[in-house]
This record gives sequence, C-alpha cells and structure tokens, in this order.
Amino acid sequence: MRLNDSQTRKLLEYTGQPQLRQLSLNMALTRLKGLYKANPTPGTVSKCTADLNAIFAKFAMVMKDDYEWIIKL
Repeated sequence: MRLNDSQTRKLLEYTGQPQLRQLSLNMALTRLKGLYKANPTPGTVSKCTADLNAIFAKFAMVMKDDYEWIIKL
C-alpha cells in the first residue's frame, strides 16, 4: 500500500468529510492538510506522501479500507 504524490494531493485538496475509519489517520491528515495549506508546493506534497506511506506501512493490516477509499478519490 503506497500512495503517489498525485493521490496525496487529491486527498489534501479533498473538501468533503473523509471516510476514514482510523483515528490516527484522521489526525495525521488534519496535520498534513495544515502543512499543505500553509505551503502548497510539490515538495510539501512529497513530504506528506512520505508521511502517509510510513503510516500505511506501519499499520497496513488495519488501514486497508482507508487506503482503498483514498485511491478511489
């Protein structure tokens, strides 16, 4: 489970309520959206992608549904 920068950008720019089940992912997304809003550059998107991929790698078993929702954006 890995996101690319394009998928991350779509997630960061998503204006609706994310349909994520894991609280830790919701919290990380809130933090990353704040970083992206303050500095919407490709470098920021790449950092956010790396952060999200680290979370998915660590918690792959419980984040499968959330990952599948994100890639459908």
